[in-house]
Amino acid sequence: MIPGTGVRARAAPFPYVGLATAVLLLHAILVAVLPANPYRAALSFAALFAVGYCTVALIVGDTIRLSASEILAFSIGLTIFVTSLSALGVSLLGIPITVFAVVIVGLPIAILAWFMRRPGGGSLTAVTRFAHGVFDFSDYSRSEKGIVAALMAAITAALVVLIALSVVHYPDQLSSGLAITGDGDILPTQFYVGQPQNISVSAFAGSTGGPFTLRIRLFPQSATGNETFHNVVLTSPLRMDAFAEHNESFILGSGESWTRRFSISIELTGDLYLRFDLFQVIGSSPVLVATNTLPVHVRP
Repeated sequence: MIPGTGVRARAAPFPYVGLATAVLLLHAILVAVLPANPYRAALSFAALFAVGYCTVALIVGDTIRLSASEILAFSIGLTIFVTSLSALGVSLLGIPITVFAVVIVGLPIAILAWFMRRPGGGSLTAVTRFAHGVFDFSDYSRSEKGIVAALMAAITAALVVLIALSVVHYPDQLSSGLAITGDGDILPTQFYVGQPQNISVSAFAGSTGGPFTLRIRLFPQSATGNETFHNVVLTSPLRMDAFAEHNESFILGSGESWTRRFSISIELTGDLYLRFDLFQVIGSSPVLVATNTLPVHVRP
């Protein structure tokens, strides 16, 4: 008689089905209550492997004796197969392929395998034996036990802090913006001299409100950038010639917006740029926060 044979024969072939089911259940809970974060992604890898392990347990059962390396290989292979098949299935149903594919298919497989492979509380016994072996420090001296206790406390505290930080939501710092639209949301790029076109300008304050200035400039596309601009007053329509500039000032609170429609008449021909710049007064000086440039062609 070979020692230990009887014990090995009575051992459950897949003692960690309960643990794999718990991992998948925890993964399903975290997917439901937490946004995507690195810690949830790390658990997703364990959940993927748990799907393959439970599938092997459900298919093989007690009929075939597999070594640990064979179980590992089949688990990885079935992990790839089952998750790919589930992703294909949900895509055919019109559901976006997300981590829910693992939850939708993997959790029922794990629960079924747990019910099929739990003879006499074997799963709980295996998990208990594993945990007892991990935390068995009976052979350690008193000083070694103190060191282990300190390390375990530090690791636990670090995990608690990292998990707590992952659920903290920091408010987004919104930036200012500028948008231009034409009639029917189509921006006019073809002008005729003296014939006005309508352009609506919308300014958006970011997280920090305050005084803003909208600057409208018209200049030829061949301009060098060293030219001097002259100011034009607001009329209806706003008449713009070469190197004309018009300024509008207003105040916006945090997250507020401002919109005005300008009827613009261009008084010269050629290829020009109609530029809209948004400045915010920060401190005592204006700062350019957004810009939009519209190339236009003006005919006689």
